[in-house]
Formats: sequence, structure tokens, C-alpha cells
Amino acid sequence: MPRKENTLRKTLLRTDDEFKLSAVKDNVPGDKERVPLIKRFSPFLILFCFLLLLFPYMMITGAGNIKSFWLLLFLFPFTEVNIFYADFAIWKYFTGKKILPIWLIELTFSILIVKMLI
Repeated sequence: MPRKENTLRKTLLRTDDEFKLSAVKDNVPGDKERVPLIKRFSPFLILFCFLLLLFPYMMITGAGNIKSFWLLLFLFPFTEVNIFYADFAIWKYFTGKKILPIWLIELTFSILIVKMLI
């Protein structure tokens, strides 16, 4: 039975003068593709920080539309994780280049979330 040939690319790694080292470029984002931290702020990240303070306040005082302590305790991590995930998904979809649509989408949802909680 004939042996299957390996389909992986073979690279010569000798350091003689005849051969040069060859390297495959990975898709690592360079300095040009990185978004500065100040540009990365968005309504979801601001809401994320705001909810870190709002949920414990609502649990302690009982203020807000949701009166059940256990429901607030469940909604706290659920809301925080989903907001954080949605922020990264929207930024990846627009590749961080279209700031205005990102802000419009996230600001709309942020206002709705705060209206529903307070």
C-alpha cells in the first residue's frame, strides 16, 4: 500500500550561505491596526462601569424596577458579561473604523437598558 505524502509545507532551516531562513508571517495586528485606548471607549464600556456601581446600590437599597434581590443577583453577572461581549462583537464587526455607527447603536441600547433597570 503506497504511503501518503505529507501535505504540510516543508521549510529548510539550515543556516548555510546557500539557504536563507524563511518565516511565515502570522496575522498578528501591527501597530497601525491597533486602536488607541481613548478611541476604544464606547457607550457599552461606560455602561459596564456604571452598572458595576448601580447593581450593588439597587441590591442594598431596593431602588429600581426590580425588587427581588435574587433576580438582581442573577441579572448582575448576566448583564455585565453580555454587554461586554456585545461591545467586542460590534467593534470587531465594524473593525473599529466606523466610530459613529458604533456609538449610535451602543448608545441606543445603553439608554434602553438603563431605562429598564431604573
